[in-house]
Amino acid sequence: LIVTMEVVKFQQASLINSDLDMYYEKTDTPALCRTSSLVEELGQIEYIFSDKTGTLTCNEMEYKQCSIAGIAYADYVEESRKARIIDGEEVGLHDFKQLKLNLKNHPTGNVINEFLTLLSVCHTVIPEWKDDNPANIIYQASSPDEGALVKGALTLDYIFTTRRPKSVNIRVNGVDLEYEILNICEFNSTRKRMSTVVRGPDGKIKLYCKGADTVIMERLSENNLYVKKTLNHLEEYATEGLRTLCIAMREISDEEYRVWSSIYEKASTTLVDRQEELDKAAEMIEKDLFLLGATAIEDKLQDGVPETIYTLQQAGIKIWVLTGDRQETAINIGLSCKLIQEEMSLITVNEESHWATKEHIEKKIQEVKGR
Repeated sequence: LIVTMEVVKFQQASLINSDLDMYYEKTDTPALCRTSSLVEELGQIEYIFSDKTGTLTCNEMEYKQCSIAGIAYADYVEESRKARIIDGEEVGLHDFKQLKLNLKNHPTGNVINEFLTLLSVCHTVIPEWKDDNPANIIYQASSPDEGALVKGALTLDYIFTTRRPKSVNIRVNGVDLEYEILNICEFNSTRKRMSTVVRGPDGKIKLYCKGADTVIMERLSENNLYVKKTLNHLEEYATEGLRTLCIAMREISDEEYRVWSSIYEKASTTLVDRQEELDKAAEMIEKDLFLLGATAIEDKLQDGVPETIYTLQQAGIKIWVLTGDRQETAINIGLSCKLIQEEMSLITVNEESHWATKEHIEKKIQEVKGR
């Protein structure tokens, strides 16, 4: 009997290896059964916990839309969504061609310049030149998001060309501009933002900061002009399933930088709780920010994801998708991949403690049972 079972397992493994339905043509990757007990183990699965980025999605980020100074732009705008005036207020989208025109002859031109400069300067990307054509630059990025933002700036003629240990160069309208990198406050999952302190060609010191809307908004100075419109645009991006970041900056006086720099230098050389001390130092300078706008990046679902999730659900397997996206974006992705159905009752839990969460869930369960 044992020999028979082993032969059956071996045959099942062979069938998996030769199953054309499991073959992925794009990367020429067939299914590979690494253990003969795989089939019986698969039959016992009750839950699947899946990451979103790169698992459900292609992990190929494309810079699609942005909000700058309260004005929404997109790489392509359908006729029905083009900008127009309704009741004295502008609604809809401008295309990137209009963005380039606004940069030259619009009151928001300076904000657009700072926005695109930030995308070109505030990152850790390394450029690789294949020839003299900027369109062929390959950007080596630690995350696909960073690469997409730098490429987005390139399409708008803000070309990141060179990285040196203490400076970066960008090319704007054929003119090479050098920015001295004074400090980089790196992104981590706790901070949810990244900042770069630079000295520009004009000699001014500026802090460029990009990050999640929740952390950027609470660090803005009072009377920011574009907060309301930017938040509205963020909601729209989230409902389209786009990944969003807020973009902000501030100017820093030489004296303020001198004081802060000594604190940051001390934190960077400490041997005890170094990361915590660096985060505290960054917190001191990342304040009173001016909101420039927001970015929206698309990461398309992989082929066959909705059908696969449906098949797994039909087999009685419960699917969880784990993501750090905005709640609205996560819900939209859930609908797109058929994890959430239109007829389902959607329960959102935003409580701040495990006790409150427990009570909220129990209350909702009782409501569902009472229907």
